[in-house]
Amino acid sequence: VNVEANTTTMAKMTLKRPTAALLFLTITSLLLLVQDVTSFTPPTSPAVTVRSSSSRTHTPVKQITPYYPKHTFIPSPTSTALHLTTSLPTWTYYSLAHILGGTTGTPIVMRGTKKGSWFNRIPKPTINPPNYIFGPVWTVLYGLMGVSVSRIVKAASSSSSPLLLSAPFVQWSLAASTVLKLWYGHYTLNLIWAPIFFGLQKFRLGLIISSLLVLTLGMILPLYHAIDPIAAYLQLPYLAWLCFATVLNYQFCVLNPVDGKGVNEAMRQAELIQKESKSSDGGGEYTEDKFQNDLKELQRAARVYAGL
Repeated sequence: VNVEANTTTMAKMTLKRPTAALLFLTITSLLLLVQDVTSFTPPTSPAVTVRSSSSRTHTPVKQITPYYPKHTFIPSPTSTALHLTTSLPTWTYYSLAHILGGTTGTPIVMRGTKKGSWFNRIPKPTINPPNYIFGPVWTVLYGLMGVSVSRIVKAASSSSSPLLLSAPFVQWSLAASTVLKLWYGHYTLNLIWAPIFFGLQKFRLGLIISSLLVLTLGMILPLYHAIDPIAAYLQLPYLAWLCFATVLNYQFCVLNPVDGKGVNEAMRQAELIQKESKSSDGGGEYTEDKFQNDLKELQRAARVYAGL
């Protein structure tokens, strides 16, 4: 029964992120589709030359341009195929790439937070949200990251950036390239945090990485704003979430301090679960290692109880 319950729970957790990603992409695609329709400009048509049918008179050539109503599109085989291949907006690919990159740490997070894991055996802060909150939130944030990056890349080939008013195009292109390199370094740091926190249970190292994420994002946002203000505004929810996650990480460090050997409660619980798993695989026998581990746990609990 426990195996079936765990399997069902993991299946539900696995579906949360793809569902949130699909919802995010659908809503944003509809909004951009409405914007594209309202700002549609019909293609120009070649002029039609009409000559007089009389051979005795030489009338001037008349240029007649066909009239198309507003928002009228005359399809052709080539234009229809081109429309099908370019129907998805550019930001979609960037958003999908960021979301897929964010899922690389999902197996580690699920393994660390499943029922009976070390995460459920350690003290947690009161502000710690339920586990099902993190998947949808990070999916939306990763999607917005892709939208912002696509806008910066698009602005790199246009002349509408406010930075172009005070800088040559070559310098501005170099600035945009530098911002993107800084962003991808920040994004890589973001992906490293989950294996450090949930995989290795190194809360203090996770706090350092989370603080660096806040610092580097604070450096990126002004540069984003100079190139494309909307790209910077889209990252404000991410900045707020990073600040909250950093405070949460700090409270985990306070509630789970390390001993003289650099081991915290999460590491001890993870090691204990691993030994229990090996013991159960060996037929459930009570080995010497398990006895020594239990003895150490009893001694540690006695010292805590005695206030030593």
